[in-house]
Amino acid sequence: MKKMWICAVLACVIASVGYAQPYKNLKPILSSAAKKAPASRSAGLNLGNKHIKLPPSVQRVHEFDVNVAYMDMQLNPSIFLPAVSARNNARIFKSLRKFLNDYAQFHENASKIADQLQARVTKGKIPYAAYLPKDLQMLYLGEVHDIPGVAEEVASLLSQLPKLYPNRRIYLATEFLPAYENRPFSLKNAITDPKEIAYLLEGTSRRTSRVLYAAAKHGIPVVGLEEEMGIINEIIRLSNRYPTEEMFEDFVVSFEGIRFRNRAWAKTLRALRAADPEALIVVYAGYGHLGYHRDSNLPALLGEKSFLALFTSTEFLPLNNPLFRYMNESEEILKAFNASPKAKLIESWKKPTRYKKIIGADMAVILHPQN
Repeated sequence: MKKMWICAVLACVIASVGYAQPYKNLKPILSSAAKKAPASRSAGLNLGNKHIKLPPSVQRVHEFDVNVAYMDMQLNPSIFLPAVSARNNARIFKSLRKFLNDYAQFHENASKIADQLQARVTKGKIPYAAYLPKDLQMLYLGEVHDIPGVAEEVASLLSQLPKLYPNRRIYLATEFLPAYENRPFSLKNAITDPKEIAYLLEGTSRRTSRVLYAAAKHGIPVVGLEEEMGIINEIIRLSNRYPTEEMFEDFVVSFEGIRFRNRAWAKTLRALRAADPEALIVVYAGYGHLGYHRDSNLPALLGEKSFLALFTSTEFLPLNNPLFRYMNESEEILKAFNASPKAKLIESWKKPTRYKKIIGADMAVILHPQN
């Protein structure tokens, strides 16, 4: 519930102040939209027993972003062990400091970043062959949860992979399916039967399930990554109590929780790689686990040759990365994107660049939410 509330509030605030614009046209000074950010409510931010002051320009534009993406991820020291809460706060502080460094680098190199971005709008099937490199080891697909239309777009990408990589075995490893816990990894864990997927999902229907069934349909085995009992046991270790649903939700989206989960996923993915060294491994998860600019991101943990695609909507761009507030597209692109609810805006780099570490992805697919 906490994650849904955060997203709902962010969407309302962005809509009210006119932030919902696709990006490019980077500017080293505040854009007109950014200047309309909510006025600062305080002189700084409270992190545990520390009071953090942000530079005035950052405080004025990004106070809401920082509160949602960083400060709201604190763990209650009266529930979790104080040392755990303090460690989580240290990770928040480290990540906040990285954001401030990215903010400075972004503005110092704004024109270079803008020159290296390219945009395309389409209402049809996105030709992913034009974007994905041939010599790829890991393909990361990072979504914003529960946006209508995102799962269908991810499924469309998966359907193209067997033809794009005809001589490669392909696996889909995903957050959205429970892992087989407490047993050594085996390729037998990879699921090809839709009935087994349904069994592991316990009959629940989620938007993300469409992607899992699409993978099975196209002959792509599915590997579950989420070790749910492992998470529960970790919470017990860190709190000395069995978790309530609220405790579970607070932990899994905290910096400590995401780090714990990503390290568990990385262990499974390394085992999958060892079992099939030449395979293309596709990882489908929430963007908060994957973005190149995020703390303990999965691509950095694994270190293989990767490509990361973000699937989102305009409303959530500042949650994906606060720096998106400074990015606006040309009038021509905006007109084409806003002409149809089925239009898709594809942003990508013209060539590989170090700036993707600041922005967070190799490409972004931006959708209008579908009914």
